[in-house]
Amino acid sequence: MGTISQREARRLRRRVEVLEKAERQRRRVWASEWPSGTYLGYEPCGVTTYAAALTARKLDHAVIVLTDKENVLRLVALPLAQIGE
Repeated sequence: MGTISQREARRLRRRVEVLEKAERQRRRVWASEWPSGTYLGYEPCGVTTYAAALTARKLDHAVIVLTDKENVLRLVALPLAQIGE
């Protein structure tokens, strides 16, 4: 890869700043859609369940808990909302 001019470097720096700002806004969208979220408590879980939830969060997904008829909690990972959706 060759060198780039200072003009190109400044243009790329501005573009990165714009993209980083958009990403920060995108991440805030989800929280603003659930402003009245309530902490319900905690339930100890196994290593596999913990790793699944942690992985989803590191991938910027929300982890939703669903219940079923057999007293089982099901974890679902949903991508965070995009700006403008």
